[in-house]
Amino acid sequence: MNVFKLFTIVFFSIFSFAQSPISDFSNSSNYDLAKEKIISISGTKRILLISNGQDSFAKGDYITILVNKEPVVRGIVPKQKNNVAAIKITKIYNEEIYSNIFVNQDVEVLRGDDSAYGKADTAEESEFRITDSESLYDDTTLLDEDIYSEEAQEGGIIKNDNLVSVGIGLVDGFNTAGKEDTNTQYNASWAFQLDKNIWLEGSVGRHLIRGFPNEEIDTAVNQYIFRAKYSFEGPLYTVFMPYAGYKFATADSPGAGDVSAVGADAAAREKDLVASVEKSEPVFGITALKRLVPGWFFRADIGTDLMGVSLALEF
Repeated sequence: MNVFKLFTIVFFSIFSFAQSPISDFSNSSNYDLAKEKIISISGTKRILLISNGQDSFAKGDYITILVNKEPVVRGIVPKQKNNVAAIKITKIYNEEIYSNIFVNQDVEVLRGDDSAYGKADTAEESEFRITDSESLYDDTTLLDEDIYSEEAQEGGIIKNDNLVSVGIGLVDGFNTAGKEDTNTQYNASWAFQLDKNIWLEGSVGRHLIRGFPNEEIDTAVNQYIFRAKYSFEGPLYTVFMPYAGYKFATADSPGAGDVSAVGADAAAREKDLVASVEKSEPVFGITALKRLVPGWFFRADIGTDLMGVSLALEF
């Protein structure tokens, strides 16, 4: 009888009063959790801004964000300034809670290894983790503007403000017979993002018309173009930029119009031909960008000013 009583006491002690390992680990008294607030949430929810008023973590740290002591997400701190830190999410523990977070919400922060905190074994891997080459093109590039400006967080299609290109194309010109034709031109351009998706671009191109305005003279043409563009996102990591602008061209033709060499009539005709190259007119068209690897694009231009291809770099 005494053995039965002893067995009963031990049995109920184990199943009625003992905590599971997870419950024990989840007891906040065992952990130093910093109390912070959510300051901003990016549109994709891949980046959070939170306060760091207690200076409990630093740039480069991995941290876990908890709500009511429940682990919600884990991420890395890529940037920090003025007691505000950006958190790039790498793992989601609780989708339901994370989908309902809001600005100014109180949260707890656990720095470093959280493996002992007692997360459920079924904690889901974030859909934002890099799984293949396509994941390299996600919307997680961090800039100062991303962290410290809510408007910039809404971002443009291209996050960086500068886009430089070098390429080759076809422009309106003349052939050696003095008739209208297309010429091959090398060009370079620099575009700057003035505001969200609004760009201003300057382009310079140069080509040579051989045997123009006569067989003994070549004419070098310099073309300058200014474009205003608006960017919008296309499928398969493409960006399209319709544009309007203005172009003007100058011609350098040493020896053209030399009366002593060809006579008055021929000299006048040569001058007219060279002058016909120097056009100034409005231009319209569209630029298409296809992302190759992060930061690099293949570029194609189709417009009244140019039809060409180039390689572009954002920075």
